[in-house]
Parts: sequence; structure tokens; C-alpha cells
Amino acid sequence: MKKNIDTRKIQILKLIVEEYIKTGDITWSKSLIKKYSLGVSSATVRNDMALLEKMWLIFQPYNSAGRLPTTRWIRVFVDYLMEHMPQVFIEAEKEIEEKNKINQIDDTLYLLTSRLTKITGEITFACIPSEQTNYYLGLSNFLQKNTTLLGDEVYNVIKVLENKYNFIDLLKNLEIWKKVAVFIWEENIIPDLESCAMIVKKVELQWKEIYIWTLGSLKMDYAFNIAALKNIL
Repeated sequence: MKKNIDTRKIQILKLIVEEYIKTGDITWSKSLIKKYSLGVSSATVRNDMALLEKMWLIFQPYNSAGRLPTTRWIRVFVDYLMEHMPQVFIEAEKEIEEKNKINQIDDTLYLLTSRLTKITGEITFACIPSEQTNYYLGLSNFLQKNTTLLGDEVYNVIKVLENKYNFIDLLKNLEIWKKVAVFIWEENIIPDLESCAMIVKKVELQWKEIYIWTLGSLKMDYAFNIAALKNIL
């Protein structure tokens, strides 16, 4: 039976059943075309309905009426679901798992940057180069503390943050291992940040490489900020 019904007819049958469950009423071809994107004409839907009716999956309660589902559709759907639905569920579960992982990582990165910003008072970043994602907090604190000290150079920091993808590409070129790395003055490969110091740590979270770092002036509290970054995760 199921081999004689193509995907579109299964879809039409499914919609007729769903409409019946929702409204208890008959379904016309025009109403299906109007409500759903079937990509075919009303005449094609009527032809499909006629075939489904011959197979005693739907019926016409009276002349010139729409269709209602028969009890036989249950067997067809059971056969169809037994063959196709497990894979659909597997794919749906994988999609949900991936979304949950992304949400978990997002939440974790936000908590890390928020905590590190509160501890150090510096700009704090969390970056996943493979995902092209970058999170940062603490810019307002940095500007408050360093505008007088850095003068116009403070705007270079904003310029770097605005160029997200270039920033991520530059960060990937830094020689950073599992230990904390400190980049001072000319060691900083980001030209616009040469007047600042960076303290960076690379960690793994859910099999992804993540860079966590703070950015401050050359007069930052190195000992305290290094210890904070070492112990943040």
C-alpha cells in the first residue's frame, strides 16, 4: 500500500486528517491550497484526493463536498511512520542537542566574561574562532579608567572590537597554549592595540577551542589579572 503513495499524497492525506482533528469538518482542495504551500494547483490536489478516495483513505460524505479521512488511514500512517519517522526523530533530536550545546556555550561564555570583568575591571573577551563568535564585556569600565591615560588611542580599542572577523583571525595567529600568555606593547600582533596589554588563556569547552582574555592598559595589575584568568575555569 505505502509503495503506491508518493510524498505529496501522504502530505495531503496528513493535512486532511489534521484539519479533521482540529475542526471536525470536511476539507476542500481550495482550502488546502490557500492554507498550505503545496506548490501545486487545486486541480492536482483534487486528482490526488480522488486517488486517495479510490484507496479508501478518505471519502466524500455527499456530492460536491470536500473529503473526510477514513479509519484506513491509520494503517497507512502506521506503516509510513514505522519506515520513515524514526529517522525524522533522530534528526530532530540531533538538531535540539546542537541548539542546546550552542545555548550552553553561549551561557557559559557570558558567565565567564561577566565574572572576569567584575573581578578585573578590564575588558574581558571569550572567543571561539571555529564558530566565528566573540563575546566581550567591560568596555565602559575600560573607557572610564583609560581615556585620560591613553588619549585618542583609546578609540583604537573600539575600532578593533567593531571589526569582529579580522579580530578573530588575528587572535588565531597568537602563539597560545594551555598556559596563560601575556602580550605587552610590541609583542601584541594587533597593531591598533600596541598601547595595551593582553592576558590570554586557551581552554577547551565541549570539544571547542575557546580563547578567554582580558585587555587593559600597560599599567594594569598583571599579577592579579593573571591569577584571575588562571582560576576562572
